[in-house]
Amino acid sequence: MTELSLPPVPTIKPGHRLVPAAIRWHQQPAQTVWIECPDWCTEEHHITAQLAIEDILHASDTEHLGIHTLEHPGLAFELYAQIKSDPATTDPRTRQAHIVVDDGGGEDAFLTPDMADDLADQLVAFAAKVRQLSRTARSHQMQAEVTA
Repeated sequence: MTELSLPPVPTIKPGHRLVPAAIRWHQQPAQTVWIECPDWCTEEHHITAQLAIEDILHASDTEHLGIHTLEHPGLAFELYAQIKSDPATTDPRTRQAHIVVDDGGGEDAFLTPDMADDLADQLVAFAAKVRQLSRTARSHQMQAEVTA
């Protein structure tokens, strides 16, 4: 009788863990496979079945910024940001962890960590300018109330 050899137990990369993922080909019962998943990924790969292992994407929780308006209830603008990775893509830039920023309108901005840092710096500068606009508007309102 020939002895079967088993493949070696995989070594998990730092910053990753093994998680179950469901693969379901059309109406067939789902199969569970174990995949390496980044620690930042919050996808429940075992709940949402994919057609093939190549379809599995990694995504973090989404950060959200909602901008209200005085003209109507609800939000006038929204921005979302999250870390994503597509391990099976041919594009090495999106195979690695990257940041996706979108406004819910369909066009996404795919950013390297350096590009995301630049965006964060721009947003901080923009926030300071918005704060100055707020102070100017508030001062103007107070002056108008005094003269009224």
